[in-house]
Amino acid sequence: MYIKSIYRNEYTTRCIYYIKLILYEKSSQFIVAGHLVKSSQRDSLPYTKIKMFFTIAIAVLLVVLYLFNQHKHRFWINRGFVQLEPKFFIGDLGPLLMMKTSIGQFFHNIYVKHKQHKALGIYMGLSPVIVVNDPILLQHILVRDFSSFHDRPVPFDLEHDVLQNHLFQIPGQKWRDLRVKLSPTFTSGKLKGMFSVIRDCGKVLQDYLVKNVENGVDVYEFRELFARLNTSIISSVAFGIENDCVNEPDHIFRRMGSKTFAVDKRAIIRNTLAFFCPKLIKILKFKITDPELEEFVFTVVKQTIEYRKTNNVERNDFMQLLIQLKDKGYVSVDKGDDVTENQDMKKLTLDEVAANVFVFFQAGFETSSSTLSFCLFELARHPEIQRKAQQEIDKVLKASGQNDFTYEILSELKYLQHCIDEALRKYPILPLLFRICTEDYQIPGTELTIPKDTGVMIPALGFHRDPEIYDNPMEFRPERFIDSPTGSSVKGCYYLPFGDGPRNCIGMRMGKLTSKLGLALVLSKFNVELADETMADKELEFHRVQFILVPVKEFNLKITPRTPTA
Repeated sequence: MYIKSIYRNEYTTRCIYYIKLILYEKSSQFIVAGHLVKSSQRDSLPYTKIKMFFTIAIAVLLVVLYLFNQHKHRFWINRGFVQLEPKFFIGDLGPLLMMKTSIGQFFHNIYVKHKQHKALGIYMGLSPVIVVNDPILLQHILVRDFSSFHDRPVPFDLEHDVLQNHLFQIPGQKWRDLRVKLSPTFTSGKLKGMFSVIRDCGKVLQDYLVKNVENGVDVYEFRELFARLNTSIISSVAFGIENDCVNEPDHIFRRMGSKTFAVDKRAIIRNTLAFFCPKLIKILKFKITDPELEEFVFTVVKQTIEYRKTNNVERNDFMQLLIQLKDKGYVSVDKGDDVTENQDMKKLTLDEVAANVFVFFQAGFETSSSTLSFCLFELARHPEIQRKAQQEIDKVLKASGQNDFTYEILSELKYLQHCIDEALRKYPILPLLFRICTEDYQIPGTELTIPKDTGVMIPALGFHRDPEIYDNPMEFRPERFIDSPTGSSVKGCYYLPFGDGPRNCIGMRMGKLTSKLGLALVLSKFNVELADETMADKELEFHRVQFILVPVKEFNLKITPRTPTA
């Protein structure tokens, strides 16, 4: 009965027929499914041999692919780790591939469901990666044992994609050398020197709002408005070119800046390949950088350097410091700076100057504008917190006897900084951090070993919204940061808006400074409220393609003039 049931299966019958046809091609007859088949009958079937070949080939290929997939997807089980249940060839990232959720929310959900496991094995396609769910283990990875995790994954060819050869991406000793070179460019002394340029850009925004409110325009999409402000700041500080993107939203710098995080076909292909087939990007030499944007950056950098040399022009900006690194190989350190001058360094090439101007441009305007818009959104939902921040601004300005903000005045606005810190906790702009294990690493207190070259994923959004770390995490409460720089007394690493350890964000001070100034300029002149009251009790949903935290639906805020408190 068993044999008959098999032979009644049409597909099995066909396979047996084809196998016999190969093995006994000269036979005049053979039996298939209990019937005598003569060669004349067989030859009358068109394309029989071709069909036979492809049927068997496909069957063999499917078996090979299945066994290969099973082998790859047992990587973590074979090493004693707990892992998710991966799907055939796509691994565990199906919801991302189908764009059912945002990247940040996806890994936040994994963190919530599996945080009892310090390290959880998952698969990006066939590639094994580790998700870190424990703040103590994370402290080892980012700080204590940094030497074992000092690189980030680079899913593209750095030699082919020149503008990606910047501090955020480059690996190993090359990163260490460049970090040492660039560290003096973001000291408090250097930022003080740049502050007048930054403040002038901010004043343009303040004047723009005052004028428009007088003309009855009081509702704004602040994320875009702050992006225009920060584009002006970055183009002035990084490129040394003054512009007014606040009043000129179609300015070429704003148009080029918007390309860096544009959600288009290139971005979708890039993100999909980066997660599922990172090696394929290198093989195909797929460029992450938009070609028009690359040409723009190189043109502006070359022209700026040539103009300054020809006209003997020097400015207190980032570009001038990079020119020093290009000409001398080091940046002069100001007295009191917390870094050491190192004159025994190689000079930067023009490509390296352009790449690091580019990443400053790319990261600077988007992260600060998102931080500011999230913070204003929460202050609009919590008017009592907004009033407290405004009272602090009024008090500090009055005590200083000045009408304009200075670097020193901003440093005294402690509560305003706590508001920004809390916004970054609830809405970390990079909700997922990446590292590469650069040598076999045994997890402390266990017998588990993370193999060399394994990707490590850190769900920052999960840590930031963990009720065991932050009481009532969805509540916007700046007071968390009054007594703690991390907003909690829990041990380990978990507050990660700028990363942590030696490879944290080198532009952290700059980002905090521009965010604080932008917020102070708005709150000193205006009250902010929700344009749509239905948003008062709604939590924001995030874009499903972007790596960074961007709301799916932009929100509008209404501003009204205010009089400073006595």
